[in-house]
Amino acid sequence: MKCYWAIAVLLLAGTLSVPTRADEKTQGVGTIGTGTFSCAKFSKYDSAPNSSGQMNLIVQWAWGFISAYNTRAAFSPTFQEAEAPNPISPPDANSILLFIRKHCDKNPQSNVTNATLDLIGILGGIVSSSITFPQN
Repeated sequence: MKCYWAIAVLLLAGTLSVPTRADEKTQGVGTIGTGTFSCAKFSKYDSAPNSSGQMNLIVQWAWGFISAYNTRAAFSPTFQEAEAPNPISPPDANSILLFIRKHCDKNPQSNVTNATLDLIGILGGIVSSSITFPQN
């Protein structure tokens, strides 16, 4: 079953590819998938009937983003244990959706990526910027 979710996420990610703009410190950041959803789009899916499949994709994206955060230092050509980020334990699906919901209620102009970055920060991770997407 997990294989089917992975395929679904990859297919959906390919259809939702959006270039991003971030702080000048993080030029060249690229994000695809449900993380590019604005809070308005997230809220629309969140309140829609029969949207559990879409909400599961958002959770899967957030888990992947958190996993990438936890392992990013391993991609350094000179990886040292001291370079590793403060790893965090990914929360369960309900906790992720609740956090994104609250983030979007407080920050309606934000997006799922920034909600996930805030979640990482709340859980003890180190976050130094946010991501802005063009409005569609």
